[in-house]
Amino acid sequence: MTRGDALKDFCIKSILPVTVAMLLFYIFKSACTKDGITDYVWLWILCGLPFGLHRMCLWIIPGGRSFGGSIALFVFNFIIGGVIGGFVLAWQLIVAVWYVPLTAYRMIIG
Repeated sequence: MTRGDALKDFCIKSILPVTVAMLLFYIFKSACTKDGITDYVWLWILCGLPFGLHRMCLWIIPGGRSFGGSIALFVFNFIIGGVIGGFVLAWQLIVAVWYVPLTAYRMIIG
């Protein structure tokens, strides 16, 4: 692996996910703060929503014969997508931390 490839992997797998996570955190923190208390569960769900949005289509729960029931299931699917995306975001941040020493090793070796 060349130094250029190592830096490209570092930017894609380390810098980009951390930057996106920080941006989402700062955007949604004000929406999840009420009376100076931040609800971190909703913050986690909202920050994970972009990462789990395409995965939530796999968890469609059938039912809801009325319009209100359909809307409730639609919102519930978004919440499930946010929870799944929260786990995906956490995993990507773990991978980002792992890529820091890996990139340093690749720069020294190669």
